[in-house]
Amino acid sequence: MHSVTNGAEIELARLTKHYPKSVALDDVSLTVKPGEFMTFLGPSGSGKTTTLNLIAGFTDITSGNVFIDGDLVDDVPVHKRDLGIVFQHYALFPHLSVFDNVAFPLQQRKVSKHEVRTRVLESLKTAGLEGYESRFPKELSGGQQQRVALARALVFDPRVLLLDEPLGALDKKLREQLQLELRRVHREVGRTFIFVTHDQEEALTLSDRITVFNQGRVEQVGSATELYEKPATRFVAEFIGESTAIVDESRNRVTIIRPERAVLVASESDVAPGKPSVGVIVRQAIYLGAGWKYEVILPDGTAGVVRTDQSLPWLVGENERAVLTWEPEKAPEFAL
Repeated sequence: MHSVTNGAEIELARLTKHYPKSVALDDVSLTVKPGEFMTFLGPSGSGKTTTLNLIAGFTDITSGNVFIDGDLVDDVPVHKRDLGIVFQHYALFPHLSVFDNVAFPLQQRKVSKHEVRTRVLESLKTAGLEGYESRFPKELSGGQQQRVALARALVFDPRVLLLDEPLGALDKKLREQLQLELRRVHREVGRTFIFVTHDQEEALTLSDRITVFNQGRVEQVGSATELYEKPATRFVAEFIGESTAIVDESRNRVTIIRPERAVLVASESDVAPGKPSVGVIVRQAIYLGAGWKYEVILPDGTAGVVRTDQSLPWLVGENERAVLTWEPEKAPEFAL
């Protein structure tokens, strides 16, 4: 880009959005650091896209405030918030070339022709689209169209880039490729990125920090490592990565065990002294190349998963009985 600037800080203060028959967002407070890649992650209807729309100004706030670099922007129109926006559906102008699509925001801002050309070419280079200036959207693949949308969003040097599930319409291989490209672009341009997705793997790949949404509220904010290793709630523990949930109704507790920390042994006599255990039925053993994945059925009928880097030393057939054990200090507990 023609001049790398610091991204803006975004502060949400007790942000709420009510609709006549539902609460889309309930008292959310959050700070996104300048230049940070923040991902809003959660299932459909959790409030992540609503939050993005409130930051952008597309949706009216019921209560609370949005600040950009300390400035209250609740009543500032979308086009004056200095935000770049990329949607899942690229919203390119089909009758304009790639160059003119990317130039459009600059032309709206009355930038000189010379400056437009310089900045468009730099933005296309950043997005990996050198040499595509004269093509039209219909001549591009889905991934290339999304790169044009990214270049257009960055060309006027916004302080913040908002990305609403921008890779959702792409196939898995292309998504993974563009995830790496987004990380590279983020490092190069130094802006604040806020990325919305329901795909936890995508969030873990891209983000400096992740905000996990559930039913209109924030469950936890943290790095991928923090969310995986130290989940604050049962929802986060079960939503981020795979886990096995051991329910103990007598203690009114549930233990969440990560697959790589669960161990299968042949019988109770193989369990180390003092270690917790539970009898299971091995439903299937799946060879994954780098290791094995065992799907097990717990006594309450729910499924669990165990991963190891080697096959078990004893033969495990379908519907064979086994014992699941784990290190209690590496398995968080939550109230039922």
